[in-house]
Amino acid sequence: MRPMVGQQPSDVAARELAVVLHDLAWLLPRTIDPPVQADLEPMPQSELEVMRLLVRRPGLSLRQVAGVLALQPSNVSATVRALVGGGLLERRPDAGDGRVIRLHPTRAAIEARRTRERAWGAALHAHLNQLGPIEAATAVAAAPALRALAEQLSGAPQAQAAAERAGDGRARSRRPGALEP
Repeated sequence: MRPMVGQQPSDVAARELAVVLHDLAWLLPRTIDPPVQADLEPMPQSELEVMRLLVRRPGLSLRQVAGVLALQPSNVSATVRALVGGGLLERRPDAGDGRVIRLHPTRAAIEARRTRERAWGAALHAHLNQLGPIEAATAVAAAPALRALAEQLSGAPQAQAAAERAGDGRARSRRPGALEP
């Protein structure tokens, strides 16, 4: 069921897209990440998720990271400790409230993330080349729309509520969890 350009998708089409995206979210770490991990320093999934968030949104508190990622603060604390120990994160006091610690990726973390993303792209490229040219081009052309969907979902009321519950009580100018390119 393909909607016409300019029309809103049907419930059936939206459900089909949700299922495909869920399948891809499950498959990608299991199919393109193992070869990437073989060439790069392995990182646990929890560290990858925390780094993904903080590279895009530096300066969150530990509680905010836990809220946005829907993880227990104690688990995020252990992950942050490992990332700080590995030279990938820095803890900095908040300029307005020294009791609050903000988490920032180091230059090494940003470069490691870029290297990993390039490797993921190369691994996915090999799989895209196994599709027909129209399917591959359509999948690649969907990237901007999928990015917009990800940004919209990250600002959805349930994501905002979770981040606010985990927040440090200070107002943020951006939507909690909103992704940046």
